[in-house]
Amino acid sequence: MADEIQIDTVCDHQRDEHLPTMMKFQNGTLLGTGDFCVVEGTTDRKKRAMVEAGQQVYTGDLQDSQEYDTYICLRNKTTNKVQIVPVQQALMSNHIYKQLERKGQRAPMLSKEHASKKLLKEFGGRKASRFVDNREQMKVNVEVVRQDLDETVKLSTTLNGDEEDDSLADVSVSNEEYLASIVPKFDKEATELDGVYDVKHLMPSGLLERLDEEAKVVFSTPAQDLPIKSEYLKTCLARIQEKAVPSKQDFLHIKLIIYMDALQSLIALRSRQMQRAELSGITEKIENDIRHRFADPNVAKRGTRTNFSSEKALTHFIVMALLISEKYEVDINVLSRALATSKDRIKQYAHIVNALPKSRSDILSLRLPSKVPALKLARRFQRKK
Repeated sequence: MADEIQIDTVCDHQRDEHLPTMMKFQNGTLLGTGDFCVVEGTTDRKKRAMVEAGQQVYTGDLQDSQEYDTYICLRNKTTNKVQIVPVQQALMSNHIYKQLERKGQRAPMLSKEHASKKLLKEFGGRKASRFVDNREQMKVNVEVVRQDLDETVKLSTTLNGDEEDDSLADVSVSNEEYLASIVPKFDKEATELDGVYDVKHLMPSGLLERLDEEAKVVFSTPAQDLPIKSEYLKTCLARIQEKAVPSKQDFLHIKLIIYMDALQSLIALRSRQMQRAELSGITEKIENDIRHRFADPNVAKRGTRTNFSSEKALTHFIVMALLISEKYEVDINVLSRALATSKDRIKQYAHIVNALPKSRSDILSLRLPSKVPALKLARRFQRKK
């Protein structure tokens, strides 16, 4: 056929010959021209390629393998014949690295952690810059570390001790009305688990659409570098980041995780005022939504946090934890540690969102509303003043 290529010649070579060299520069490409030569080390007798371009010198070991040879094909367009020519390869780096190695010094390069912080500080938003500043101050401020230790001790005391029982009030009126105000809307007639809850009843549709950019940034940022305090949420996020190609559902789960981080801050909040409290270290969009939707409507002062706010945040957090899991299941112990709340309290609020523990297990599992037994009379909920 006319378009077939014929091999004209194959150049044989000996390993001691100087062959054409394919060079790849470590930090980019060589601009302009340079003088090339091959040199041999006086001590190790290794052959190296060297390029002198102005005041810069690049060197690299010739990658000559004893197992195989590297060839390139040169095609003559006129005759449609090719010539197979042996070549050598070399990875070129600036001579400054060699000089530093001889002096026992390291190249002035930023570590991965330092580089991430620098990028966040210079190109991130206001919250990202504040997060980096706080991390840097913690490394030198002993008082900040002492405060963190005190908070850890308080958290352990809360987990092991008795909590204030805000959910066991014996009432006979307005119980269903109050539950409807703190529990996310669900389909009582659902026949499949994925039909029990609709995400739009947990987060407004408009907010979900506005979080597209934040979700992409969070996916591309290592979980440990994000301003998320909960190790549970970081683990959930890292599981998604392991995927090479995230799906639309994965990005939806990332948005839920960002929202859950803010809900966790609300649950741990000790102040009765949410207007100035920082709930999310990632975006203010979620903060504004939570201040509006989780403030007690029966209190005149805007943005006031009461027991109503904490209970509503707790039910929403449990439902979101079930939705981002693989089988609509979550460990009670994990939620207890993440929310600094006793296991019994987690079980009570899980019951009213249609999640029950598996038999002889601490695993909460989402159930169809039609198969969840009614609450006992001694486990009624009401608004606390």
